[in-house]
Amino acid sequence: MTTPTLLSAHDSGVYRAPAGIESLRERVKESGAAWLEADLARARDKGEVLEALARACGFPATFGANWDALADSVQDLSWQPAGGYVLQLSHAAAVPQALGREWSTLLQILSEAATYWKHRGKAFVVLVDAAADLPAWT
Repeated sequence: MTTPTLLSAHDSGVYRAPAGIESLRERVKESGAAWLEADLARARDKGEVLEALARACGFPATFGANWDALADSVQDLSWQPAGGYVLQLSHAAAVPQALGREWSTLLQILSEAATYWKHRGKAFVVLVDAAADLPAWT
């Protein structure tokens, strides 16, 4: 019996992470998608958030560490070839307060990346821990 592909381009978006993330992580890997995890536990400002994202996604050394560079990089990922992408923002509870108004900028960039990948036939799913204001991943 064949396991259906977990992700499709239609799934692309930014979501609140589900409680049972470990089983989801395994299923995503089995589907050929890349699981990228940005641990934001120590991120207290924009620079630290961008640094954690760069590390998680393996951005090239030329990454400019600003919002424009993030937008460009998450819409490239050529150095991270995969059938789709799941980016988990773990330990993110304090990040909205740390970023203030720029939290919405981050979410907008990630949402635009999801749309970009969706139109190219690949899933780009962002799962944010402790984000009650985001729709739940189902």
